[in-house]
Amino acid sequence: MAFIDFTDAALQALPAFRTVTETAPAAAPVAANEPLSRFERRIVELAREDGLDTLKPQRKRGWFARLIFGPQPPSPMLANEQLEALRRLAVQAWHHGYTLPASVMKEARVAGHSEAKIGAVIDFIGRSRAPFRRLAA
Repeated sequence: MAFIDFTDAALQALPAFRTVTETAPAAAPVAANEPLSRFERRIVELAREDGLDTLKPQRKRGWFARLIFGPQPPSPMLANEQLEALRRLAVQAWHHGYTLPASVMKEARVAGHSEAKIGAVIDFIGRSRAPFRRLAA
C-alpha cells in the first residue's frame, strides 16, 4: 500500500494558513484574499490553551465562596461578539478537530463570519495540531 504525504504541498499552495511567526513583518498590510487577519489568527492561537469549560457561562460566586476562594476570576469571554464567536469556534476545533458540532458553525455564521473564514479557522487548527500517531500492533 502506498502513502503520499501532501502536507508540504498544501502549505505551499495555501499561503493564507501560515502561522503568525511565518508571516511577514508587522508593517506589511494584510492581503485582501486572506480569509483570516493577523488579529484573528492570534485569537485562534490563544484559544488553544482554553478548555471546554470556558464555553459555559461563568456563575457568580456567593459570599461564602468568595470568603473561601477569593474574588471572582476574570471571565475568559471576549467583549466583541464576532471575536467571541471566533474564539468559541476555535476552542471547539482545538478539542474536537474536524468533527465539530453543527451548532458551533451555525453560531459563527450568525455572528457574521463567512463560510470561507470558518473553513480557514478549521484548516489552520487542523494543520497546527500534532498529528495522531497510532501504535503498531
